[in-house]
Amino acid sequence: MYQIKEFPEVWVDACIRDAEGRFLFLSMYGRDGSLMQFMAAMQLGTKEGGVQRFHLVGADGERHQAEVGGADRLAKHSARLPKQNLFGPLSQMWIYDKSLQTPDRVNRIGWALHRQLSEAGADMQTAGDQLRKRAWQLIKSLSPVALQDHWREEILSWCTEKAATQTMGSDLYPVLGQVHAMRVSLTDHFLTFISDGVRAGRLRLSS
Repeated sequence: MYQIKEFPEVWVDACIRDAEGRFLFLSMYGRDGSLMQFMAAMQLGTKEGGVQRFHLVGADGERHQAEVGGADRLAKHSARLPKQNLFGPLSQMWIYDKSLQTPDRVNRIGWALHRQLSEAGADMQTAGDQLRKRAWQLIKSLSPVALQDHWREEILSWCTEKAATQTMGSDLYPVLGQVHAMRVSLTDHFLTFISDGVRAGRLRLSS
């Protein structure tokens, strides 16, 4: 768990940031008043009492900075935890970029997400596999041309090489917690790759 330095009564168990450090997904716990105070501060921005960035502090004391980047892009969902817990009445709130929920079909951009069950090695491998599976389903959904499942590995390899798929998390802004995300963006180069692959026989059509 990570504590928000600027709002010490709010705790975070998952955070995904993009390459600029702007958070895309945040899973938080706290009392209703504390969570709403944090939400209000993000909406205020540079005004009095507002925040444009915040810091997550881990159990080891390491700080991780996250940029807000405009509250108008954010959506939220919340739920109350069972009353029978050690900390009294608490809620969980998920704050996320709206683009995570709804693909941009006009520009062929979307997000695949997966929550792993633990940080063990086997589960990490499974999480990567599950993320690729979800990315493949998203690619098929965003593609304006029909894709066949036996093309999957070649297409995913091309997408990785050409940065058409990008897994969030870097040395500077690592993923915190057990939620992972992959951005999918299919340009006209993708359509050219599919067309050329079919013509050259690399992507064979099922009989």
